Amino acid sequence: MDLYGTAVLLEEVGKVIKKGGCGVTISSQSGHRMEQLGAEIDEQLAMTPTEELLDLEILQPENIKDTLHAYQLAKRCNVKRVMYEACRWGEKGARINSISPGIIVTPLALDEFNGPRGDFYKNMFANCPSGRPGTADEVASIAKLLMSDEGAFFSGSDILIDGGATASYFYGKLRPE
Repeated sequence: MDLYGTAVLLEEVGKVIKKGGCGVTISSQSGHRMEQLGAEIDEQLAMTPTEELLDLEILQPENIKDTLHAYQLAKRCNVKRVMYEACRWGEKGARINSISPGIIVTPLALDEFNGPRGDFYKNMFANCPSGRPGTADEVASIAKLLMSDEGAFFSGSDILIDGGATASYFYGKLRPE
């Protein structure tokens, strides 16, 4: 659903979107944390007709390492589809963007913080530049900007809002050993 459902939604809304219309999808920091796939695979994820998307070699079960890898691929695909659809929507005078949040304080996240992986999250917050998780209001403020006249120049963009956790994952204290 994360991958295919988003592709279908973007395509179908794109068929009926009117001039001045805009949309925002929610992706995830997770799509930013996987290895680079290369231009050819990025293009396939972006431009393959939706009805053929699940047939791509990279998306076949034997090429999926685990559930995290599957989630990362889905979120990477979502961002690439938004970029592609921005070109199509733009022909109608409409815009589409995505937001890639990190860990956001929600009831589900609070369960995670207090569960078996709680120490993992506490370490992540302690070692990322912001030193804390995000809030739903912070994500909503980005969505509001993207949907407003002030955000009219955003199209095909993905906004990573994770308190610097991805930066720290690649270049800081959260770097995998």
